[in-house]
Amino acid sequence: MRSTNCVGAGGMSSCMTRWSSGGDPHIIEVPQPLSDDERARAAARDRKWVARCKPVIHQDRYGVPRYYYAAPGCEFGVGGD
Repeated sequence: MRSTNCVGAGGMSSCMTRWSSGGDPHIIEVPQPLSDDERARAAARDRKWVARCKPVIHQDRYGVPRYYYAAPGCEFGVGGD
């Protein structure tokens, strides 16, 4: 699968092409932990992040469900380490 995106203005343009083996080009597969120790550390990081960030879903003024967090940086996955 090939996905090409271009932007341009004032006679200038820039394009980016991404090749993949198939599926949705906007979804990136993240490798899962392989060992029991890696799984335990990942679970501990997740629990620590949830405890600090306290994610909740609320509808915005347009009725769109959105995540909200208790601490800055949590929307980027920061704060659990």
